[in-house]
Amino acid sequence: MNSSANINIIPSHKLDKAKWDRCIMQSGNGLMYASGIYLDHMATNWDALVLNDYEYVMPLPWRRKWLIHYIYPPAFVQQLGIFSGNTIDNEIIDVFIKNIPGKYKFCEIPFNYANNITLPNKTARKNYLLNLAPGYNTLQAAYSRSANRNISKAKSNGIGIAENIEPEEIIRLHRKRFADNVGATKHDYGNFTLLAKALQQQGTCYTFGAADKYNNLIAGSIYFLYRNRLTFILNGNSKESLECGATHLLKDFVIQKFSSSNLILDFEGSDTPGFARFYEQFGAKEIEYYSMVKINRLPFFLRLLKH
Repeated sequence: MNSSANINIIPSHKLDKAKWDRCIMQSGNGLMYASGIYLDHMATNWDALVLNDYEYVMPLPWRRKWLIHYIYPPAFVQQLGIFSGNTIDNEIIDVFIKNIPGKYKFCEIPFNYANNITLPNKTARKNYLLNLAPGYNTLQAAYSRSANRNISKAKSNGIGIAENIEPEEIIRLHRKRFADNVGATKHDYGNFTLLAKALQQQGTCYTFGAADKYNNLIAGSIYFLYRNRLTFILNGNSKESLECGATHLLKDFVIQKFSSSNLILDFEGSDTPGFARFYEQFGAKEIEYYSMVKINRLPFFLRLLKH
């Protein structure tokens, strides 16, 4: 394969979305972030590199600022890159990168765990996973003493767990705690809410909430199901929930609900030590790595501004 391979750049509105989604779904590394419905909701604009008849594909979310086109990672999108039901070797990766159109003067691309990136300008990021195939008793036995202590504390405080919480309620808790300091804007949260509701209609969005003894929602979680991955996409919690163990009880409920399944619980991170310690408390020790790649084609004076 060479750089003149039959790779086309196609705007999202001209893609054959059925073929696109089939390619992502049938890829060994298929992830929900690359599905049509996900990108249509979360990306401001997106084009795609497509080899032959959707044999290999690569989404390119983009924006424009000061007349400059650039590729960026949309909010709530962890991994993109190249997807295919065929082998994705270094030659394929190299050709796709070389075929990213020159009009994109700056590229920040989160490749996926199956894309072995050898470029020097990459940052390795890690993702925690938990295999839910074992029964609940086996999974629970791997919990840390801290996790079990917090779960017991939540139960003694009368914390109750409920399903099918409205996504807006969980997002409200999330934004109140993080004060929009996680890289997402009000517009992003609006798009995410619409995405969650659309996936609820498809039966692939699960929402859970923890309420105190007065039935006040103090913590909540949103999970998206795609193929065999149950992804912990967003959480919201109050200071009270952290003090009484509600967040731990909430996670335990989800693990118990989906135990003995063929699913992988994807904790979606994290390089943040505090979050990593929390995930490890539930036996999440399997780690996959993905690469964040930056390609800077800006003129010299703009590179200085970007830096």
